[in-house]
Amino acid sequence: MNRFLLTVLIFTSSVTCAQTYRDKFVNRTVFWSEVNLVYKTAGKWGFQLDHQYRRQAEDNGRDLNAFRYPLLQVFRPWISYQLSQPVQLSLSPLGFWWNWGRVSTYQPLTFFQEIRIIPQLQITKPIGNGQLIQRVRTELRWASRTDTLTSAYIFLSDGESQQVLADRFSLRLRTLARWMNPAFKRDPADNRWYTQLSIEPMLVVSASGIRFDQQRTYLALGRRIQEHLRLEVGYINQFTFQRREADRLHLFRFNHGLHLYVYLESGR
Repeated sequence: MNRFLLTVLIFTSSVTCAQTYRDKFVNRTVFWSEVNLVYKTAGKWGFQLDHQYRRQAEDNGRDLNAFRYPLLQVFRPWISYQLSQPVQLSLSPLGFWWNWGRVSTYQPLTFFQEIRIIPQLQITKPIGNGQLIQRVRTELRWASRTDTLTSAYIFLSDGESQQVLADRFSLRLRTLARWMNPAFKRDPADNRWYTQLSIEPMLVVSASGIRFDQQRTYLALGRRIQEHLRLEVGYINQFTFQRREADRLHLFRFNHGLHLYVYLESGR
């Protein structure tokens, strides 16, 4: 999968300049966590708040301490409507993202913030004992400039408010295919344990020559503790591709992460 993706990314980049760039491959250990709090009404509406928190090791490929530095924190509300039994429409009207950048002994910890608006379409289909979930998201992003935290930080503007909407807007299309299937099943009615495999490629819509710059692959084992509570632990591989014009460098990064997930539902 990774070899195929590398081929696609290199092909979609500028072919005429490919021979002038150096290739660099970097592996990093990370920790990801996510908590989803969901409230479903007796009708078709639902409300959700998710919180993500991530940590990272030293950016040198050798450090295995995934909790060494902060990486990301997110608070994201959702409003959803069950259009039909398999089809759900959702909107995150305003999500807040805090991002900590690359870390090394030669570079200070960097930081930037984003706000995102995300409409989403999700289709769930039962297949055998499991289910296939297909999801499409459009992310409208407004990012602040990158800072090194050496001075007071102003959210999104940095004193240049006129440039925020025009120069710092980006658009991403994200698709996800997720397969969830019962595990350790001796009794046909026992659905406590399950496995999950998902693949999520991302498309950047911008003036950049890079279109498919990221993909996530996730494999997890989960358990339904109660009817409306489930926990997951898994491995996530995040592949990213960057082209640095100033350094004439193609950077291929593989983040190898331990992922913890909590889902709690109430209402009805």
